[in-house]
Amino acid sequence: MRRYGILTSVLLLFALLLTSQAQDESNYSSTINWFYSACEDRMVVDLHGKMQAGYDVYYQAFDLFGGNGTAITALRRVAVNDEYSTSQVVNWLGRSTRELGTPISVVFRIGRENDPDDTIFQEASDDYLDECEEPGSTLEEEQTMGTGDIIGSSGVFTPDGGLLNPIYYKEPEPLVQIGARPSESEIPGRTADPGLIFAECADVDGADPGVLYDTDEIRLFWSWFAKTEAHVQDHLNNARYTVRLRGLDIPDIQVSEIKQIPGSLNWWVFYTVNLGDKWEPGRYGIDFNLRWANPISDGYEDFGPGTANELMDSGCLFVIERNPWDIAVIHENPTLPLSAYND
Repeated sequence: MRRYGILTSVLLLFALLLTSQAQDESNYSSTINWFYSACEDRMVVDLHGKMQAGYDVYYQAFDLFGGNGTAITALRRVAVNDEYSTSQVVNWLGRSTRELGTPISVVFRIGRENDPDDTIFQEASDDYLDECEEPGSTLEEEQTMGTGDIIGSSGVFTPDGGLLNPIYYKEPEPLVQIGARPSESEIPGRTADPGLIFAECADVDGADPGVLYDTDEIRLFWSWFAKTEAHVQDHLNNARYTVRLRGLDIPDIQVSEIKQIPGSLNWWVFYTVNLGDKWEPGRYGIDFNLRWANPISDGYEDFGPGTANELMDSGCLFVIERNPWDIAVIHENPTLPLSAYND
């Protein structure tokens, strides 16, 4: 069957002036209009509407109505801006097939371009698997999944422009395997980039550092993004960070240039510090605190004294374990006072 979504307008400015004049341009609405059809091996999604800068469309399919049950696609982000029209063909996870007539629910969201949980609109659209329509005329490259394709992540951008904790698609292993299976060498709970830690991981789903060993190099980072380069510079001029590990100040924090990341319309700055390897096994906690000397704006919200966002408190917990490869390690970290690792 075919499932359409009605045009949904989400007003981003709540205080409207009631006048007979035309609506001011600042009273900007984001809209999403969807059509999808789902069949045995894939789903076709057509989207069009209008989107304010800094927001994107997200969607994900589930096997029960109301956006419940098991996810049968990854959470997909569609980077859009202003007037947009796009089509996508999405295979079910693992290139599986599903029986016709079974339920499907696709949850559509409008959310911040780096935070699908920071939404201004969300709705589940329910249907049954039937037949797949042809995609619209603006079909993006077909979303076939091959080994190495990212099917999920934390959604957090890393200093190199990638995504933290990506989950890669892997071809199903054959029922009969000669020799060791590749999966037998995998360690459950290890991330794709072990040792890369987001200082605010406690507040972001999927950002947990995972299983860490005393042979891993511990690299800490956090970031700030805003609508314009000038907004980021204003943040840099006024931000007052306090970042500690076990109560010890984090030293030698490196601040990147202000830059744009492919796939993001915002401007970014990254804070990084390399704390080295050979960490004593145990539990460690990062305490993260941000305040501002003066009020600022990121182009979307206000932050600092006298605003609704006067401070930001977060953190991240991680555990160091002895490595399972019997590599002898002389544990040199953490040092007292804490010192950064120099390449």
